[in-house]
Amino acid sequence: MDKMEIQNKIIDILVKHSDVARSSITPDKNRKLDMGLDSLDVAEIVYELEEAFGITIDERSAEKLLRISDAVDFISDTLATTGADLPVAER
Repeated sequence: MDKMEIQNKIIDILVKHSDVARSSITPDKNRKLDMGLDSLDVAEIVYELEEAFGITIDERSAEKLLRISDAVDFISDTLATTGADLPVAER
């Protein structure tokens, strides 16, 4: 899965949890300052990200994912490290 696919999935999830229009969401958007997400929103988003990508995001890592680009990089690196985006037969 490439970074653009990851970013699009993340944006899909963010749109469900915010009042921000999809067209105005960019990689440099800050989840708190630009999108007005509170800690409950963030917890729900982290859960959905874990489900969508088949990964685990610990609390410490989640706190560091302030911008969309941070989340894209983290998920891309995690998938590359764990092979989570590979079909089961290739793991």
